[in-house]
Amino acid sequence: MAHVFRFFLPAGSAVGVGDVVVLTAADAKRVHRVLRLGLGEPVEVADPSGRVFAASVADPKAGLVALDAELPRQPDLAPLRVLLAQSGARADDAVEKLVELGVAEIGPLGASGRRQQEARTDRWERIAAAAAAQAKLPRIPTILAGIAFREALVPGAIVCSHQGPDTTLEAALAAASTAGAGVSLLVGPEAGFTDAELAEARAVGVPIVAFGWTVLRTETAAIVAAACVRERLQRG
Repeated sequence: MAHVFRFFLPAGSAVGVGDVVVLTAADAKRVHRVLRLGLGEPVEVADPSGRVFAASVADPKAGLVALDAELPRQPDLAPLRVLLAQSGARADDAVEKLVELGVAEIGPLGASGRRQQEARTDRWERIAAAAAAQAKLPRIPTILAGIAFREALVPGAIVCSHQGPDTTLEAALAAASTAGAGVSLLVGPEAGFTDAELAEARAVGVPIVAFGWTVLRTETAAIVAAACVRERLQRG
């Protein structure tokens, strides 16, 4: 069976079966010039609410597709936020894999005492859209604006660090569940969080956890942490 490509409608779209909708300019170009899909070929279209439709190409050049039927509702994204202090290609790789894992929110973490990092949200949004389509998610995860380290120390936050962990992931998730808070993973840069940052987290009751005895690269730590949390959240 041939792969059926998925596309996402922009925010604010209200659609239903029988509608003919216009894809974004980038997706229209992909349909016509990259994928070379012809008239009537099947595709899938997801609206901003997470509804997914079986559709068919109505006009390849114009990026028009007809919504033929609504597909069964998919599970929503994992109620998980991951904040990355790392920048550059490694962070881009982490964003792609976090999206494939179904993480709901991803953003840059501005660590205190270091050179301010560029948010790069535009690039992360493009990466997220492509990865969400590849993974066939019901919607594109939200890419957040930069968040300062201190502002990220909220109920449900978990600092991921191989330096001085003070509890287990299971205990940290149990505490977040008891508080009724969403889970937010804070992943540091290659050099790790500073002693002052770890002390600041402890002072406000934010747990610090490690993932095994080896020192993971920041992008590996983000992916492993998110996968572990997602699995535990799915178990309930």
